[in-house]
Amino acid sequence: MQMDSTSTVDMIAVAKALGDETRARIVGVLGVRALCVCEVKAALSLSQATVSDHVRVLLEAGLLSTSRESYWTVYSIREDLQPETHQFVSLLVEQVHAQFPEDRARLADAPVFLCRAEAKTGSVAGHPRALHRKTRRT
Repeated sequence: MQMDSTSTVDMIAVAKALGDETRARIVGVLGVRALCVCEVKAALSLSQATVSDHVRVLLEAGLLSTSRESYWTVYSIREDLQPETHQFVSLLVEQVHAQFPEDRARLADAPVFLCRAEAKTGSVAGHPRALHRKTRRT
C-alpha cells in the first residue's frame, strides 16, 4: 500500500489504479458489498487470475481492505479513506453502476459468498483444497 508520511493514501497511486476500466468495475461491485474473488469474477465475467491481479493493484494503491472468511479472503472498499478519496470513489461507483448495469445484475443473480456455496455442493472448482490434491496414477 502506498502511503505518505502522514498515513494518507497516495492519490497518484489511486489515480493509476482506477485509470483501468476493469479495476473501476471491480470498485463498482465492491461499492455494493464486500466480495470474495469468486463473486467479483462472476459479476464481471472475468477469470479468477485476472480478478486477482487487478485486486492486487487496488490493494497496493490503498483502496481496499481485506478480511478472512474460512479459506477465503473478502475484499471491501476501505472505510477509513480520506474524505476526498472517499468522495471520488463514491462518484466512480455511481458512474460505473450507470455505465455497466449488467455487472450489478450478475452480482444480484449470483449467490452470496459464491465460493462457499460451490464448496458445499462439492464442486471441485469451488473447493480450495481440491486444486492441491494429488491423484494416484496406476
